[in-house]
Amino acid sequence: MSFVEALRRLRHIIRLISYMSTSSSPYFSCFLHSPTMNDTLSVLTSHFIGVIISTMFYGFTLAQTWRYFRTYPKDRWSMKALVAFLWALNTAQLALVTTSIYQYTILWQGDIAMSSHISKTFEASMGITSIIAFLVQLTYIYRIWRLSFGNILVTFFIILLALAALGSGGAMVVETVRDPLWDSTHVSNLPASSFYLSSMACDFLIAATQVYLFRKSRIGRGRLGGLITRLTMLVVNVGLITTIDVTLFLILFLVCPRNGVFLVPYILMSHCYLNSFLSVLNSRLELRELVENNDVYASPSIYTITSELA
Repeated sequence: MSFVEALRRLRHIIRLISYMSTSSSPYFSCFLHSPTMNDTLSVLTSHFIGVIISTMFYGFTLAQTWRYFRTYPKDRWSMKALVAFLWALNTAQLALVTTSIYQYTILWQGDIAMSSHISKTFEASMGITSIIAFLVQLTYIYRIWRLSFGNILVTFFIILLALAALGSGGAMVVETVRDPLWDSTHVSNLPASSFYLSSMACDFLIAATQVYLFRKSRIGRGRLGGLITRLTMLVVNVGLITTIDVTLFLILFLVCPRNGVFLVPYILMSHCYLNSFLSVLNSRLELRELVENNDVYASPSIYTITSELA
């Protein structure tokens, strides 16, 4: 079934619900105006919007992935394998959330009991989101370790936060499997809150540490200051992508947990992490040319960021 047909089916469901809600039947009136029904419809609407925006972000992911393999054919096989693996995970995540909304709007059309449950495909997408975020954070941590010349103390606490986010994400999936109801999401969901708080803290420390190490590398002459500024802006802007998405999710999750609005930034999370990672990889050529064309001396840590990360 085509995407257009799915939209038509969804519009038909909305019209049917609207008609039933205005019906004089006491049964329909009481049932459709119940908080559970309204919350379920709101969750599915947010789910559908998240999938639509997610497909747009996936287009950016495809473009950046294609650019990486075309521009950096001499990168190590480990980095190429990592990029390919992350792209495969991201593709699987999009396929799962799309399948999930297909189940709600097509296969389970009119089945209120099934629509009130979190689908197995969406539960699987939750696990993939946590894995993508962890792998991207781990890659940044490895770069920080190289920039700091193997300073374990600098990277230790960031690794702990990344592991805490991964563990909380796994616990969130387990809790969802045990209680797969949309109505069960509430502010006391400790694994979900821990996942996003640790993710925000980890992303912030990753960006702040890189900025500090770049500023510490401001030695030499010529236009190295301009290069450091470009690197700093790149790190800050890339960090903002994931931080804003995670912060938006946490705020919506705490303020209005039952209407499902938080699903939109959540579904986009894996795309934000992967696109930010790919943007850093694809900017290396421009930064490398900036170093070579200006004939400046830069410390080895500067060449680390402008060369391959693996």
